[in-house]
Amino acid sequence: MSPRSSTRVPVLPALALAGLLAVPASVAGQQSTTRGFNAALYLQGASLTVEGGDPGNGEGAGLRLGYGINRTVTLFVRVDGSSTDVDDADIEGTWSLIHGELGARFHFANSLRRWVPWVEAAAGGRSVTVKEAEVQGEDQGEVSFNGGAFSLGGGIDVYFSESWALDLGLAWTSGEFNEIEVGAVSVGGLDLDARSFRLNLGVAWWP
Repeated sequence: MSPRSSTRVPVLPALALAGLLAVPASVAGQQSTTRGFNAALYLQGASLTVEGGDPGNGEGAGLRLGYGINRTVTLFVRVDGSSTDVDDADIEGTWSLIHGELGARFHFANSLRRWVPWVEAAAGGRSVTVKEAEVQGEDQGEVSFNGGAFSLGGGIDVYFSESWALDLGLAWTSGEFNEIEVGAVSVGGLDLDARSFRLNLGVAWWP
């Protein structure tokens, strides 16, 4: 064997060993992830304003399921609900507010950071139900309003491990209630402007 070939053989194991040592270092440096399937459960503070009236405030909870198609973009479906307390409303009773949405979240992601800001946009439906409803002192049973909605939001994920994060966000929703149901009677063609705000605080998981 020539002197040249004898000096080249040990180089290959050395390169392989260096590669193996480099892999754990890179994995240990990753502090967060935004790719793949993810789920979040959260508590919520919400407010609702209909046709310029006084806002009603309440608390609730929600669930979000998503899939990060890359580091930046996550598609999601979200459902949440909250009870609201509306003072001086034309319809008195126990109010509840529900949102169901499909949307996209855009992360300002860096896997070497534990904090990841984001913005999002979503569209879907919004429903308000008033139980034990009274209008001018007359019992109306259950009254519900339904309509489409569009939401914009922003927030931040703070990771306490690579796959678990504290998820804090604010969503602003606009739209109209175009249908009302009073008992078994349904009336369409309405045009009631409504705004809702939601402050969400929860835990997100990337398995």
